[in-house]
Amino acid sequence: MRQLPRLKSPLAALGLCFLGWAAVASAAPVSHVDAEDVATTQPADLTTAKLENSIGTRCALGDGVPKDYSLAVQWFEKAAQHGYGKAQYNLGMQYYFGQGVTQNYSQAAYWWEKAAAQGIAAAQYNLGNQYFMGQGVPQDYAKAAAWWHKAAAQGNKDAQRNLMTLAQVSMERPAQAEQKLAVAQ
Repeated sequence: MRQLPRLKSPLAALGLCFLGWAAVASAAPVSHVDAEDVATTQPADLTTAKLENSIGTRCALGDGVPKDYSLAVQWFEKAAQHGYGKAQYNLGMQYYFGQGVTQNYSQAAYWWEKAAAQGIAAAQYNLGNQYFMGQGVPQDYAKAAAWWHKAAAQGNKDAQRNLMTLAQVSMERPAQAEQKLAVAQ
């Protein structure tokens, strides 16, 4: 996650939150945008979503404002509904760890899948882990490997490490590896 500049005064941070709220509240209503429709998202919608995600990030980190996960979730949800992949990833994190919401692995997978479809490597990696462990989704080693491959192709070191481990285990147990490979194809 990118480090945001620190604000020197809590009042300045609070002002930023109010400014963001005012900008969002005054914007024309935006219809829900699915991950597939992100290419058609208007620049104003994207700017609004980035602002909402930024405010959510500040609230989640306590960066210039008191840490408030519930408020962070509200901002992430707004941005995620606009189809903003980083916010969808952040919202998935909140659900996975139960920060500001009741822990819900299925909801984490839902939001990570939307972010992963937009090429967010960390979401692809996390989704692969969920499929591997069967957390919030049916356990599926082929889907786990597929998501890890996508993340690894973008340079995600954890996904690369998981794929190497999977390859080593497969070499040690060739019969099981062949069976899983047949299912994956």
